[in-house]
Amino acid sequence: MDRRRFIYRGSGLIAGGMLLNLVPLRLFGNIAGHDLCMVKSSDYYKATLRAIHELGGINKYVPHGSSVGFLLNSNFEEPGTYPRPDIALAMLFLCWEAGAREIVMLQMVSKDYWRRSGKFDKHRFIIDELVQIEKNEHPAVFNDKDFRVMETLDGAVHLKNIEIIRKISEVDVFINIPILKHHATTILTGALKNMMGLCTRKTNVTFHLGSGVRNDPEYLGQCIADLNLVRKPDLIVADASEFITGNGPAGPGPLKRLDLVVAGTDPVAIDAFGARCLDMEADDIIAVKRAYELGIGEMDLSKLSVSEIQA
Repeated sequence: MDRRRFIYRGSGLIAGGMLLNLVPLRLFGNIAGHDLCMVKSSDYYKATLRAIHELGGINKYVPHGSSVGFLLNSNFEEPGTYPRPDIALAMLFLCWEAGAREIVMLQMVSKDYWRRSGKFDKHRFIIDELVQIEKNEHPAVFNDKDFRVMETLDGAVHLKNIEIIRKISEVDVFINIPILKHHATTILTGALKNMMGLCTRKTNVTFHLGSGVRNDPEYLGQCIADLNLVRKPDLIVADASEFITGNGPAGPGPLKRLDLVVAGTDPVAIDAFGARCLDMEADDIIAVKRAYELGIGEMDLSKLSVSEIQA
């Protein structure tokens, strides 16, 4: 622990037990190391902590001194269209606790997003110490400093010449934080589609227009699957607490509340569960099927170790 980190931690503990308000100190039990963990609770912060513990603990994913990239789908305003900031703040705390050197927001995240949580003030010191915000607004425009062009992608069916943020290949750990919600063309926006937040507007337009038919679901779904060949997340924490079931992705739309935080490392499995949240099956989501066919993950949840917890 370096001196700065010691001062932050020490001052937090001394100043009225601040860290006691951030994380429960009791043990949750033996670490099971599940493939997928679903925690049901209206306390989304603690649900996130519990989910990561059930997967094996944050140190399993974030080595001390590592740089961590967050892909956080925060650029929406309507209820049920963005991950709750309590979930993201819990992940910030866990990465800080693991000794991360820096946390890079791979897509621009505004301070207003963090302030939607009542826990913002208690986490401000973590944000000030560790968080690096990419300044590229979404949808982003290419520049040589922040983006690079990948002319080919091994295994991709359609996708090539993609403009993608350089940091995705530079961070040691990649954490994807999507919300599981409706999308007008792809049906589901989840872990797989959230990867489009790494690309420029020009690249994302090709997802929608590249087949010659605007918003061709088959083409768009395959492009989303192809994009997930760039890098598989080391950890995914998905918000299934309350989400729109129609008029996605921006809403407003009808809301469904499950009070669930879902965590794992397999984006296909996460989205297969997301399909169920929308009262559909994994086979109904083209991107899920295509990603499974590319070997990115497993769409049959019965083949995985799944932990379901009422917290």
